[in-house]
Amino acid sequence: MYLLSGLLGSVVGALGTLIGGLLAMLIGRRAQEPRPFLAFAGGMMIAVVFFDMLLESEELGGMVPMCAGAVSGGVCFALAEPLFSHGEEERSLYSTGMLVLIGIALHNLPEGLAVGSTLVESRQLAVALSLLMLVHNVPEGVAVCLPLRMSGMKVRRVLTLAVLTGLPTAAGSVIGTAVGSISREMISLCIAFAGGAMLYISLKELIPAAGDSKMFWAMLGLSIGFFMTMLVEPLP
Repeated sequence: MYLLSGLLGSVVGALGTLIGGLLAMLIGRRAQEPRPFLAFAGGMMIAVVFFDMLLESEELGGMVPMCAGAVSGGVCFALAEPLFSHGEEERSLYSTGMLVLIGIALHNLPEGLAVGSTLVESRQLAVALSLLMLVHNVPEGVAVCLPLRMSGMKVRRVLTLAVLTGLPTAAGSVIGTAVGSISREMISLCIAFAGGAMLYISLKELIPAAGDSKMFWAMLGLSIGFFMTMLVEPLP
């Protein structure tokens, strides 16, 4: 099961981000403002958290593990933020891209945790959740790669960084499988922890970075994310 968990985490983390990176290469230097993609990615992540992950967490373990896990995930990322924060000064495209890259790589660990812990409960649920994660990783890949490419970074290096951001998903997936095998409550905690972390980085880093247009792009991402959760949810 650990091999399957690691493989599933690798596909979820790397493939979606790589697809987004390839889209960013197509956009290239024509785009004058890459920041709306950050809000779009944040909106989609919020949809995944509220309409899938937290509901699944509550169903498995109840309200207490769900709330405890979500709060823990948010608090952990709030404490870790100073480690990769660049302050309030105006950022260049390169520094913006690197900051988002670090944030997404960090949040991919609990994302993998959710996939791996769900795999213990049901392979079908894990595949459904993985599909959602892969889809919302696409705009994340654009958000990371577009500013880096527009800053003049070579295509090969940009795509390599895109793939590397997905590696923590594989590690988190294996860890989630190991920890999640203890009990349904632990699975619930793992999923909710990932949800809290993803919610924090969406509200604190991705959406605010889009400036004045953040609400439109965030709502667009939220709507598409909601549609995707409804589309995947009926899977057996």
